[in-house]
Amino acid sequence: MPRDFKKILCATDFSERSYHAVDYALRFAKISNGTLIFTHIVHVPAGDLMGEQYTLNFAEAEQRARKMLEELQTTRLGGYPHCEIHVEVGDPAEHILKLARERNVDLIVTATHGRSTLASLVMGSVAEKVIRHAPCPVFVVRFGVE
Repeated sequence: MPRDFKKILCATDFSERSYHAVDYALRFAKISNGTLIFTHIVHVPAGDLMGEQYTLNFAEAEQRARKMLEELQTTRLGGYPHCEIHVEVGDPAEHILKLARERNVDLIVTATHGRSTLASLVMGSVAEKVIRHAPCPVFVVRFGVE
């Protein structure tokens, strides 16, 4: 039996590609008047969160990511009222899956970065890991496709 999408989980890495997935997640949430669980997983505390090239410690990266999510909630999500923000430190795929199970989400919305096959083999794909192990349906958004 198809489920209602009342809890939607969407992770962002603050790239334009992931913002495309955020737009879809927001549409799903609005249709069902559901909760959008909006998250960022700090994998490596890189300076790209700050727009500069230096390394942050995990606490700084976590704090900066939370602030960026709050800004996105206001700007990109238009202040959608049923939104929760989560920031974690660790492996992105593992934490997305853990959060999906803990919160009993109905849908995960994720973006694919479209890396080459070789790059995916070497680095692995967060989207692929989520798809393979998700406890619920996964909606994958390919950048550039409407």
